[in-house]
Amino acid sequence: MESFRGTFTNKIDAKGRVSVPAKFRAALTAVSQNQVTVLPSMNGAFLEAGGPAFNAQIEDILNQLPPFSTERDQLSLMLVGNGIDLPFDGDGRMVLPKAFLEYAKIEDKVCFVGMINKFQIWAPAAYENFRRDAFKQAGQTSGVLAGAFNSMMGRGPVVPSSDRSDGGAP
Repeated sequence: MESFRGTFTNKIDAKGRVSVPAKFRAALTAVSQNQVTVLPSMNGAFLEAGGPAFNAQIEDILNQLPPFSTERDQLSLMLVGNGIDLPFDGDGRMVLPKAFLEYAKIEDKVCFVGMINKFQIWAPAAYENFRRDAFKQAGQTSGVLAGAFNSMMGRGPVVPSSDRSDGGAP
């Protein structure tokens, strides 16, 4: 199974090509993929991308819905109908469609963000804003996200206020 980790920023050349990070290409070619599936995200102005594991996850989600339901058709449209398989050229580059660049507000640089079974493609400034806000929110909330964040930061797990012996008082 492919695994994508790390954050990489690359320039888009004059012909509209961008080099996919070597680590990401290696993960894809290890599973016999010389291409990547890319689609506009449903969660914001960025793109989602991946290989066979990503596509299998999409199929699993769709297969949980009744075959001819409106919900399945709508989700299929967003996750499959709007996606495209982009091949890598001999130098490991791909050409993102103009509509995708416009959707993600990408101009001259692309930020690739690993998410284990997929990766995201962002405009660098938009990603930096999202990352900053995510770290800020993670440190201020309780629950699974805050517990993971605080554990990673060496602060120990967060106890949700409803579980505290003081009844949740600050």
